[in-house]
Amino acid sequence: MRPIIIDTNLLMDDPKILYKLLKDYDKLRIPISVLNKLDELKLNADTSYSARNAIYAILEFKEKHPDEIEFLIDEDDINKSDRRIVKNSIDTGSDLATKNISTSLIAESEGVHTLLYDVIVNNIFDPYVVVSSNELFDMSPNFCFKQNYQDEDYYELLLDIKGINADAWMFLFVKNGEKIEALYANNPISHKFERIDNIPTYRSIGGDKMILKALDAYQICAFYAFENAPNVLLTGKWGSGKTLLSTAYAISNSRRKIFITRPPIGINKKYDIGFLPGSREDKMIDWFAGFFSALYYLYANTRGQDGGKGIEYDYVKDKIFKEKFETIPLNAIQGLSLLESDTMIVDETQLIDIDYLSMIISRSGSGSRLILLGDLAQTYGVVKPSESGLLKLLRLLPHSCLAYIRLEKSYRSGLIDLADKLQDRVIN
Repeated sequence: MRPIIIDTNLLMDDPKILYKLLKDYDKLRIPISVLNKLDELKLNADTSYSARNAIYAILEFKEKHPDEIEFLIDEDDINKSDRRIVKNSIDTGSDLATKNISTSLIAESEGVHTLLYDVIVNNIFDPYVVVSSNELFDMSPNFCFKQNYQDEDYYELLLDIKGINADAWMFLFVKNGEKIEALYANNPISHKFERIDNIPTYRSIGGDKMILKALDAYQICAFYAFENAPNVLLTGKWGSGKTLLSTAYAISNSRRKIFITRPPIGINKKYDIGFLPGSREDKMIDWFAGFFSALYYLYANTRGQDGGKGIEYDYVKDKIFKEKFETIPLNAIQGLSLLESDTMIVDETQLIDIDYLSMIISRSGSGSRLILLGDLAQTYGVVKPSESGLLKLLRLLPHSCLAYIRLEKSYRSGLIDLADKLQDRVIN
């Protein structure tokens, strides 16, 4: 088989292209000029997401297939600054920390150990460990699919299983081929390692009037976190169920009104509609379409109910929403203190900057519950990575007071694939 050189746009359009080309070519070659371009494009709001995904894909492939990838370094493509930095590292015997993949690879070619930062998923805690049953038994010969492990058994098991942190909310997927054979959760507060896929409590939320069933193992993890963790961060792409799951849980388990907030930020100022008349609730109501969609799903066939009085009204919007929720403008949260049994859901967290997210988290009191929802892929250039509260929070995890769940599957129509491609600005 012949080698192949890969261009920038191909990597931007399809981060998995490296694995696809590996089937037909024995050596994949990427010029340093391509990496320089990716470093440039990751700073542009329109191309940042695609460029960062491409960089991450290159690094992942390099780690998994080091003998099948080669980087072509041309002196003409190395700027004076990079050359000077690499020379300084060599002269002083220092490691090099950089945010540019091109600089890191130039330094590596000169024998300099480098630390690469600022890839979109770099340094983000992963709450999931996936192993086959055979791998698990190799790591821990005493593992026997017990319902839970506690006390001495708990610490012995966690010493055996690579990747599980006793101080973190984490989940172990035991797989047999593609099938999930068992799903375990680590509780860092009670120090309990528990099987959760076979417990009804974690397979559905609700009661007689409203019930929501988990559609996959990741949603089971979310239900477990809702029931056990003090606070929850739920991320996932559009259609993964973030708002639906959190709304169902909050309604089922909160004895008080549920505070909800989100940044009133549109994805493009040219579509802003200007001043809106009415009360605070009237002004904010249109920002909570996701919660209304969740309520209509949970309380099906409620439109047009009149309570036997012959008066037509929207039962979800005029009754359930007003009874269950209290909307709070983001600017008004500074004076709020969440009391015991209070619940607050913060939607679209990816649009909140570091200072505001810090202020929101500081509102929590003993026995209150904070649920954060977001998706780093849906920033639309509104918040820069360096200012993103969600990105920095993800890099600070794990923490025993906040369980992080990443929903992996979308349950909207097949048009989701087209939506993802439309969002990629490099596809013309």
